[in-house]
Amino acid sequence: MLTRSMLEAEYRAQCEAFARSPAFQKLEEGSAGRQDYDAFIAGVCRTHLKSPQILAFLYSVAPPMVAGQIKHNMLEELGLDDAGVSHPALLMRLVELAGFSPKTRRALEAEAQDNLRRMCTDPILYGTFKEVGLGVLIEVTCFEWMLSRLASRIARFLRTHRQLSDESLQWFSHHSEVDLRHADEGLDAVVEYLHYYEFDDFAATSILEITFRENPFLKRYFAEHLLAETKALVAA
Repeated sequence: MLTRSMLEAEYRAQCEAFARSPAFQKLEEGSAGRQDYDAFIAGVCRTHLKSPQILAFLYSVAPPMVAGQIKHNMLEELGLDDAGVSHPALLMRLVELAGFSPKTRRALEAEAQDNLRRMCTDPILYGTFKEVGLGVLIEVTCFEWMLSRLASRIARFLRTHRQLSDESLQWFSHHSEVDLRHADEGLDAVVEYLHYYEFDDFAATSILEITFRENPFLKRYFAEHLLAETKALVAA
């Protein structure tokens, strides 16, 4: 069976590959251009704007033992928990304070919606919702795990090299190292999902491998031209 330690090892490997990549390193060291920082910001926004709806899908297929946790995460993203902070609103505040035009902000919202639409209309590799749900859950919890480790570093280089204010970077502070417990709960949710739906070793491992055929953070956060050096190194 795919164990918690095996999942965490894979998440760590994906996170480390992201942080070591030339694309990330250029942003962190300040050698990227402003357009590269803006492309990265756009990638983050495009990736996470519809997170509440992704969590709503996961809630619909969640095992009873973790349904409450996923529901809480969804309400937190929507700003319907005690904190009352909408995460999509924080992302739109980020791009607004970064100087993105109203037209560009509307385009990002449309692209995020189109990404969600493609998830529903593209052919799927699996025979049942339980496999689809596992793939989505693995990727979502991997993003949570990564952000709990790297969000502060990302906020730091955007503050230093893109001169963004603390106010604009609140989305990253909400996903920073203080959220380590939240990310660890995600690992437990995956393990519970595997047990509840009685996945065999081959199916679970195959879905894990398919989910991480490409590094999900590089794939979703970076524009193609920023990945050219990384892809060349991988091919070498």
